[in-house]
Amino acid sequence: MAATTLKQTLANRLNALLSTGPKSTEGKARSSRNAQTHGLSTLGTHLPADMAEAIEARKTEWLPDYRPEGPAQTWHFDRLVAESVRLDACEARICAARSEHAARASESWDDDRAAAVASLAARLPQQPERIQSQLLQSKHGVLWLLDRWAEVLDSLNRHEGWTRDTWNLALDLLGVAPFARDGSGPWDLDPEDKSEAPGLALVTQATAALRARLDAFLNARDDRAQADAALGLDADEPPAIRLLERYAADARRQFSRCLNELRRLQALSPRPADAAPSLPPGPRPDRFRPHPSAADIPPAPTSSEPPVPAPTAPPTPARNEPITRPSIARPTLCPVLPGASAPLNRRARRARAAAARRS
Repeated sequence: MAATTLKQTLANRLNALLSTGPKSTEGKARSSRNAQTHGLSTLGTHLPADMAEAIEARKTEWLPDYRPEGPAQTWHFDRLVAESVRLDACEARICAARSEHAARASESWDDDRAAAVASLAARLPQQPERIQSQLLQSKHGVLWLLDRWAEVLDSLNRHEGWTRDTWNLALDLLGVAPFARDGSGPWDLDPEDKSEAPGLALVTQATAALRARLDAFLNARDDRAQADAALGLDADEPPAIRLLERYAADARRQFSRCLNELRRLQALSPRPADAAPSLPPGPRPDRFRPHPSAADIPPAPTSSEPPVPAPTAPPTPARNEPITRPSIARPTLCPVLPGASAPLNRRARRARAAAARRS
């Protein structure tokens, strides 16, 4: 097959620039739905068929309860219904995803943990001091380290000593940083022994420490984590479940916002006076009650008894006329003796003393 020349390559690239995508209305609508998979992230203009049917069915069911009036109330009612359907769909997906995650804990727990450890260990040569400490915290991470130490042992036996690659792998498994191994080599283990014996002792010591770590607590920790995951109590949920949780939280916020706005609009519009009292209670609060008309006020009852005169206000004193305060009888605490006059109060005593001074 002849090689493609530069002229042909440029012609192909220029032809690719002429592509403008679909031109018909049906093609554009179909293309706009290419990236849509579930419709749970937000309510767009093109909803999935099952979600659109659920929204229309719920509108019919909830209309007698909310009774929107006017375009504004109807708009908020439609959004409220749509967000409720989206919330139900999110919660259904979350339950299904958690059930699947719990089932995987019983079916392929070891395989999934081993795959996660392999992805983490791929960065071991770049950051051995950081990745090695993370591998030591899990059962499957320690099992991965034991497999690598077995490779080091096999290399020592085949080559009858250390190679540069085997030495660097051993230092990675021990968590030695790259800058800390400059000028080091297998001779640092035992300068007098040039055989593979120092390396064999290092491998034996490292593997014994890792197996003791497994028996001490890592096996029991892994069993507890698997049991919790099988019950749906795994704290480390998959990213898909956390994403669905964010979608559900957004749907709850939008539903609450539309509901509050619908109630506010319904509170501003008074209820008709001739509204039937048998309507089901909706979210509309009766804050503003209509004023009764004259025809609705019942007439006053007639009686043969004479009308009671209305109380009259006291006459207003003339200008420059002194205002006399009504005297208030105050109870006295001093007993009155027989044949003696009543005791005088403070004002009476002052008036008697003033009259005596004028005389």
